[in-house]
Amino acid sequence: MAGRKLSKAVAVATAVALLAMLLAAGEAWECNVDEGRVISQCSAYCRFGGWGRPSRGCCDALRHADFGCICRKYGDQLRGYSCAMAIPSRCQIPGAPRSC
Repeated sequence: MAGRKLSKAVAVATAVALLAMLLAAGEAWECNVDEGRVISQCSAYCRFGGWGRPSRGCCDALRHADFGCICRKYGDQLRGYSCAMAIPSRCQIPGAPRSC
């Protein structure tokens, strides 16, 4: 049981780190996304297992994102991180993909 919790914690930490890396400084507004706001508002959603609906702040941070741009630039890296990929659809953002 402890092994599963550790594995899940490592996976969540990796997803959050990947999100931070993808939206790294210098690309703060690339794809119409404020990286600092996304990280600060959305990391808790993945850290706590990605259940339910993300916070309003998280949804607002992604509300105007260009998901086509995100998928073109980062789709390969995002595949396999179901928590991060679930956020737009869980926020019910019109036109947001469920995957890249």
